[in-house]
Amino acid sequence: MEPRNELGSAHPDGAVLRVTLVSGLRAADRRQVSRRLSGAPRRAPVEVDDGTEDSGEFALVLADRILESARAGATGRSIVELEEAADVMEIGFVLETEFESRRAEGTPVELHDLMTVVAVQDIERWLLSLAPSPLDDYVTAERLASQIEFATVIVLSDADDIGPASLRSALGVLEQLNPGAAVVRSPSAMSSRRTGASGRWCARRLGERMGWMHALADPATQPGPRYGVEAIVFRDPRPFHPGRLFDAVDKQLTPGRVGRIARSRGLVQLATRADQIGSWRSAGDTVALDPTGMSTWARNAPAGQELVLFGEDLDRHRIISTLDRSLVTDAELLAGPMEWATYDDPFPAWPTEHHH
Repeated sequence: MEPRNELGSAHPDGAVLRVTLVSGLRAADRRQVSRRLSGAPRRAPVEVDDGTEDSGEFALVLADRILESARAGATGRSIVELEEAADVMEIGFVLETEFESRRAEGTPVELHDLMTVVAVQDIERWLLSLAPSPLDDYVTAERLASQIEFATVIVLSDADDIGPASLRSALGVLEQLNPGAAVVRSPSAMSSRRTGASGRWCARRLGERMGWMHALADPATQPGPRYGVEAIVFRDPRPFHPGRLFDAVDKQLTPGRVGRIARSRGLVQLATRADQIGSWRSAGDTVALDPTGMSTWARNAPAGQELVLFGEDLDRHRIISTLDRSLVTDAELLAGPMEWATYDDPFPAWPTEHHH
């Protein structure tokens, strides 16, 4: 990976080096915002040749590079432009952990902002369009949704060129997926000094404030529909029947039947994997169900299903009833886990943990 890193000049001891990460799907838009933030003319990127494409390992190398600059006296603002494929959430958490662990050494560095640059056209294409996504692209919609969710500041790169209806829909998506983010409607409206800094612990706070987690934690404060985009919370203690859930996703929870589900996130339990909690996420037409590493008997494990679905003009009743029918029935529930293990499970298998 290769960030653009523009460090502040040296200042007296005690000043803090504040780091801003800039993410986004479009390289030209990211670069424009990075230069505006730095207040600097065109510069060549500073390469961090870590020999890996893994975001966690890259973040460790980047942290060492930034801390080295801070020890050399750099303060002010450091702008780091991330590549499209970078996992900004993982990088943010690793950087924050590394910076905090070095504060006792007298190296004051803060992860100050996580900024993403978004084109309204991309929100329309990848999250809201009723047309199917390209069959060979399983990552772009998820990257876009993740970048929106994990940001303190969202900059729209093309709002001036978009019709009012499309802009309203895009703003509705942003407000639902990330209700706490500052939204800047044009790169030209940004200030190079301060755009919406959030200070220390911004990654950890964001992890708790993403729209889906906020909706699950405090449904009473969840905002109502925004420009036609709403959130639906689904909870039930019973596990899903994997065959019926797969069929529901494939044939029933489709734009033509229930409206466009732009994003869904949550924690789920399949009857065939009754001892494990799964991480559910969808973006546009892509759906993923991954292991969390959390067992169903863990103290902080949810009881059954906790799902949040975001979308435009959704048929709430049909979505809820479809998910209800995907749960195990009363008779199946009484049959118990040994019977559940015999059910057809079309979802991809999870890696098996081996303990030695």
